[in-house]
Amino acid sequence: MAGGLALGAGAVEALSGFRLDTASGPFRELAREIKGTVVTPSSSGYAKDKLSYNTRFDGAHPRAIAYCASAEDVQKTVRWAYKHGIRIVPRSGGHSYAGYSSTSSGVVVDVSRLKGVHASAGTATVGAGAHLIDVYARLDPHGVTIPAGSCPTVGIAGLALGGGVGLAGRKLGLTSDNLVAVSLVTADGKLLECSAHEHPDLFWACRGGGGGNFGIAASFRFRTHQVGNVSYYRVIWPWSNATAALKAWQGFAPHAPDELFSTFFMGTTGPKGQGTEPAVGSGGQFFGSQAELTNLIAPLTSAGPTHVTVGTLSYMDAMLRWAGCHSVPECDAGGQLTFKGKSDYVNQPLSDTGIATLQSALEANQANASLGRAQLISDSYGGAINRVHPSETAFVHRNSLFSIQYVSAWNGGGSGDLQWLKNLYAAMRPHVSGFAYQNYIDPDLHTWKHAYYGSNFKRLVAVKRKYDPHDTFRFAQSIPTRV
Repeated sequence: MAGGLALGAGAVEALSGFRLDTASGPFRELAREIKGTVVTPSSSGYAKDKLSYNTRFDGAHPRAIAYCASAEDVQKTVRWAYKHGIRIVPRSGGHSYAGYSSTSSGVVVDVSRLKGVHASAGTATVGAGAHLIDVYARLDPHGVTIPAGSCPTVGIAGLALGGGVGLAGRKLGLTSDNLVAVSLVTADGKLLECSAHEHPDLFWACRGGGGGNFGIAASFRFRTHQVGNVSYYRVIWPWSNATAALKAWQGFAPHAPDELFSTFFMGTTGPKGQGTEPAVGSGGQFFGSQAELTNLIAPLTSAGPTHVTVGTLSYMDAMLRWAGCHSVPECDAGGQLTFKGKSDYVNQPLSDTGIATLQSALEANQANASLGRAQLISDSYGGAINRVHPSETAFVHRNSLFSIQYVSAWNGGGSGDLQWLKNLYAAMRPHVSGFAYQNYIDPDLHTWKHAYYGSNFKRLVAVKRKYDPHDTFRFAQSIPTRV
């Protein structure tokens, strides 16, 4: 049999190697058609397979999960869904901030088995389900990389389709800026090879237009870049120096040499740290020597830090360091987190009032730390990111100094300080640009069409209408077929 329907324990075991149960006809049909596996609610592995990265969405109960083993499997699943009028939702790494890579009303089309990575002649072909840490690891023996993110189990598809900001970004550009071609299964079940020369409008939309909008990606081809050792730094300040530290960072990081990408962190310490002060620090990666980096970060080390670390690592070891694990298997083992996030872009340096707003919010959260941890993570823009015109790709955010990600994180079973998150986001409106990062997708953001896509939104709608006129790929914040 071409496919397998992974079902729960039953009285009779079929000779084909899987158990039969009372799954309805359409799902049996799909299992026969694809080479991958179809998991239903009665399957023994369903409880685990339905989970996303964020435990907030554990309550989603897909009608089935189709693990596609090839692009052809994806095509067959899309055609099957159209035939039976069943909603489909693509899933690569399952990291959607809003849970849009799952559903309780349809079928999850999981591409995690499409994870091959093959490098040759200055490019790499990457399966849509590959985790970032595996992409780095498979390219490392070739001495090359693609610029991508730091979370090890993020799927390459969601990251690339929404932009893709990472620690090599200011030197090498976004993940999507390095995309040469994408193989995309569209709503009619066709597999389109999209590039600057084939379906260029759809290729444009796939570089920042957001995951799950125009089809289901099967593979990507990226430009690769030679890498060797990199330098890194970490600076920690006392909370009393937070204002000086943030002023120093925002005046320095977005204008630093392209080779340096840096982040700025402010956060509370959770229940165990109740009664203490929030933390403030900065870290970054530099394509250059440790000595050069030490001199380069002088504006930060002059702002009264309590701790400064500068070091050198191989590129792969640096990726493991940023991922927070010691080996690729440890990274891949992953696990779930519980959090809610929002984001902003800053196009002008934050005023004293803006900085004070962030500080006072963190101090208030620290005093109420039993609800969880608050984190503010800023990524420096500029460099290669900002040298691309906003209309050249669908990723419009090319004039920013930095982004801010606001996060409330807590242990499973808690509630988080979501009112704190809402209040801080509202308080920051006078100090930010009104734009937001589409890969930190936010279901509460009413202005999302402008915030994610700005002047590119109308063009994205036209592409959507052309390739998905019946709105097959839809979710609460998907690109519509009409403005």
